[in-house]
Amino acid sequence: MAVFFESKTISSSSATSEVFPFNSRRILGVIVPSAWTDADITFEIEYPSGTWVKVVDRAGALYKLSGNATSSSEFHLVSGDANQGDILITGPGDGRVVSTNTGSEANINQGADREVVVVLSDID
Repeated sequence: MAVFFESKTISSSSATSEVFPFNSRRILGVIVPSAWTDADITFEIEYPSGTWVKVVDRAGALYKLSGNATSSSEFHLVSGDANQGDILITGPGDGRVVSTNTGSEANINQGADREVVVVLSDID
């Protein structure tokens, strides 16, 4: 299995990262920097028409990586639970990472430029 790293910036006062191409790959996880405005991580997938949609689980809930620490860099693994089973996040277009409020699930802006690293692998 080949692993790929896409470093993308969430600009200051923004909640969404620069886009990254899927290129027949899936998301394994995200590396979050030590300086991080407290927020969950969610994902958006682009339709070929340029429309962005949120990634949700089988129950229709927003899929998110939570518990992002703000004192050290961490790798947050995409994985499933009872509602999600095996997770495969990919798309026909591009993807992006979104900084999301834990309670309200609204986008939350980062307080400075933040570099996140999206870890991807080939789809087997």
